Amino acid sequence: MKIRGYAGPDDDDQIARVRQAALAVDGAVWLPGPDVGVTPAETFVVAEDAGEIIAFGGLDRWTEDDGTELFLITGCVHPEHRGRGHGSALLAHQEARAAAAGSGLPHQQLGGNADDSQPGSRRLLLDHGYRLAFTVVELRCLPADGTAPTALPAGLRIRPVLAEHQPKIHAAIVECFTGSHHGFRPVDYDTHLAEVRDTELWTVAWDGDEIAGVVTAERRGSRAVDSPWVAVRPAYRRQGLALALVTRSLAAMREYRLTYASIRTVAENPHRTVDLYERAGYQVTQRMPRYRKPLSAATV
Repeated sequence: MKIRGYAGPDDDDQIARVRQAALAVDGAVWLPGPDVGVTPAETFVVAEDAGEIIAFGGLDRWTEDDGTELFLITGCVHPEHRGRGHGSALLAHQEARAAAAGSGLPHQQLGGNADDSQPGSRRLLLDHGYRLAFTVVELRCLPADGTAPTALPAGLRIRPVLAEHQPKIHAAIVECFTGSHHGFRPVDYDTHLAEVRDTELWTVAWDGDEIAGVVTAERRGSRAVDSPWVAVRPAYRRQGLALALVTRSLAAMREYRLTYASIRTVAENPHRTVDLYERAGYQVTQRMPRYRKPLSAATV
């Protein structure tokens, strides 16, 4: 087996073939690559056997709100070529590249994903010193089956979203997720504003001129909708506001005849958000554990 850099579009058909074969075995796992516009091309590598691509791996880098600089390693091996050490070789190769690019500061981490449908990937990470950091949970719901809206806490009211509300909405989201230690990457206001859409589906609770909590939503196609942010500010927690917002969000989806809803959270969230969403009518469909180890422990 030989590992080499991504050669551009000439590699795309073979990468897609490996990805589709892996998805057929592992289910709907996340396998990014430059061929689908995700993952930097300059850090993407492929593994060849007899001139045929049999595996690929990506390396992405970002800084989280708590100062952690994360080097995320992604990729997969074609199912017909597993069990031969190719995954270990790819992982070691990308770890060494991350170590060469790192600054050596103490808050640098390597990251890897292994969903519940990928026991081989989980064993590979554990065998190389990675440990569970947190678990992303995806839940889905048919809005028509969602729980009826529950009462808002006294003194709060829902207002339609206007353009001038966006600075306070952005500030509320950042306030609620900063310090979570669950991989939150702050988004600056200009980026937030550029991504705003479908605000008729948002549910925002106000206490006078201050935001108490918000649920955002985005259409995915003609009938599906996803809720990327559910945020209740600290002063308004433990009053039933989160459930009221989520159930009202589902009611808005029903009003617009949307038939399929999704949402994500972290299993380790101290506010028991998985239970909250289940009470609103969502059901867990996928658990996606995220693993990490110090960059200083990289294979070099």
